[in-house]
Amino acid sequence: SDEDDNCSTGIEATFSDAAPVAIAGCEGGYTITRTWSLTDNCGNAAADQTQIITIRDNTAPTFTAPADITIYTDADCNYDITVANTGDVTNEDDNCSTGIEATFSDAAPVAIAGCEGGYTITRTWSLTDNCGNAAADQTQVITIRDNTAPTFTAPADITIYTDADCNYDITVGNTGDVSDEDDNCSTGIEATFSDAAPVAIAG
Repeated sequence: SDEDDNCSTGIEATFSDAAPVAIAGCEGGYTITRTWSLTDNCGNAAADQTQIITIRDNTAPTFTAPADITIYTDADCNYDITVANTGDVTNEDDNCSTGIEATFSDAAPVAIAGCEGGYTITRTWSLTDNCGNAAADQTQVITIRDNTAPTFTAPADITIYTDADCNYDITVGNTGDVSDEDDNCSTGIEATFSDAAPVAIAG
């Protein structure tokens, strides 16, 4: 703008651009030095002037977090929350950056009431491109549950005898108790029982 000369009219400045120079740490970002020149119609040249053009990416990347998932504990009440078992991000994309990978951080496990060995973990996924533009975080809820039944051994069949008044004692202390109660996650569990109505022995 403001091209002016004491004699010449209708003169127009011209420019030439240097090769783009990549901006370190900003894939898709460059600076270009533009040199402007103006010569009048009598061959008199003004001093060149430069303009710095900075090109930056300000578009955030996009991605899709994995869906919420329920996984189960193993025989030792351990669980596997690796990405291979719970799902990975898909559709990572950016207008300029290549090879970007989402990362995650996990909140502390929250115990599920009434389910020993059960937890929920909120996993927050993040993705930033190579020019510092961040996508909105996305969350995935990982539910961990125990689906392994406990084991136990019932007492052996037993014959007991009536007393002098023809009464009998079928308390656990007299007939035997369950042993080997075990579970992969739960502790302190106790077997319970219910009795069918007595059936008279014929003969």
